[in-house]
Amino acid sequence: MKSNKPTTYVLLLLSIGIWCTVAYRIYVAFKDDEPSVVQPVTKPLKRMEKDTVALLLNYKDPFLGEDPPPKEKVKKQQTKAIPAKRPVVAAPSPPPVEIIPDFQYKGVIRLGKNAQAIVNRKGENIVLKPKEKIGEFLVTEITDEKLIVTRKGKKYDLPRL
Repeated sequence: MKSNKPTTYVLLLLSIGIWCTVAYRIYVAFKDDEPSVVQPVTKPLKRMEKDTVALLLNYKDPFLGEDPPPKEKVKKQQTKAIPAKRPVVAAPSPPPVEIIPDFQYKGVIRLGKNAQAIVNRKGENIVLKPKEKIGEFLVTEITDEKLIVTRKGKKYDLPRL
């Protein structure tokens, strides 16, 4: 049988290249140190309101054939207002407490022209777009170096960590 040394060498180099590619992909998959990203809840939770439905049960009973009882009228009691002897002075309100952002700017993700900021809040990584709220703060601008948020008209610049 004839020996094809050049073909054997080419196939050997090709198989080594394929196995190196597989090993590199496995290494990169296990090396991935990027934190997991949690999407924030953007819709506020609905509050349950008290049930305000009143049943009007003043119709004839179909089984007994009786008429409904007459409505009772409630008389309103009239009370006289007693004037205060001295004016009530309200206690001075405490000065407003400045709230600072309780999150850290970690980086930016760019998808074409759109930029999204990665912030860390209470151990969770959150991805935010411009004009999204996190707590009481509104994201106004995202750059590579800093994140600008506002609260009640006051700007806060958060540098990238």
